[in-house]
Amino acid sequence: MDNGSSRSPQVWAVGGGKGGIGKSVLSILMATALAEKGQETVVIDGDLGGANLHTFMGIRTPGRTLNDFIGRRYDTLDEVCIGTEQKRLRIVCGASEVLTMANLKYTQKTKILQAIAKIEADHVVLDLGAGTGFNTLDFFLSAHHQVVVMTPQPVAIQNAYAFVRNAVYRKLSRMTSRRPSLDDLVKAAMNPRNDIQVRTVGSLLERIAENGAAPDAARMAAQLKRIRPVLITNMARQPRDKNASRIIQMVARKHLTIQARSGEGVYFDPRINALVSAMEPLTRIDRDSNAIQCAFSIVSQLIGSEGPADIPAAVGM
Repeated sequence: MDNGSSRSPQVWAVGGGKGGIGKSVLSILMATALAEKGQETVVIDGDLGGANLHTFMGIRTPGRTLNDFIGRRYDTLDEVCIGTEQKRLRIVCGASEVLTMANLKYTQKTKILQAIAKIEADHVVLDLGAGTGFNTLDFFLSAHHQVVVMTPQPVAIQNAYAFVRNAVYRKLSRMTSRRPSLDDLVKAAMNPRNDIQVRTVGSLLERIAENGAAPDAARMAAQLKRIRPVLITNMARQPRDKNASRIIQMVARKHLTIQARSGEGVYFDPRINALVSAMEPLTRIDRDSNAIQCAFSIVSQLIGSEGPADIPAAVGM
């Protein structure tokens, strides 16, 4: 990679509805796969309220964390990066013990997003926290590759769909924040049982157009086309488990008017649990592992594709 160029890295945001679905593990496996493909890669702990990604890399106490960048002890995220055993892979550790990290100010969030775009790497994998807080959704929407993780269990599928739905409405809410009448419509539509009889994003856009804001509705529809999450079923135990994401794909197309993509599923691998229990780096996983092979398939499917978002402008529209 030519680090002297102005080319920004491709950013992968890995999110999901709840904890315990393997986002951090999948983030590291994908980052490892990218690094082994010869790509300079940085994985960032974006779980601002419960950072623990470093433990999956065998790091007990990080010498530098994201908070050191926010606190201006370092000027760039490259200075905060820590090397790993895996060639071409570095990590930016989080700082869960710092309360303010869980409640970033707008300026801090913007600073992080802009700094990510300047990291000297080909790819940045952002491991997001659980849930649908505004910071989590904004980081997710800012990425070129938006990855949503779930497990085959019905409740996990529901949570993953809720994450995607909230991301869509977060996007619409930001676009209408300075238009009170439109913002009221969007906020009302967020409630699935709203009184205005709007049940889908398509009908919401129609209502906005009917209220004399057809250009705004068209602009929103265009922006929604840029939300194309890749749905990954993690910890699959049998082939049919890997198809769980297809449910969200169909519902998202009908109710959210977005084209979610069903990605390669990832099989459960007990060797990962063994490494985690021993606090050994997940990068040591045997390369014949089904899990790492699935991660290779995921990045091969997505690498080089054009992303839907523009990072510096993602939260400032």
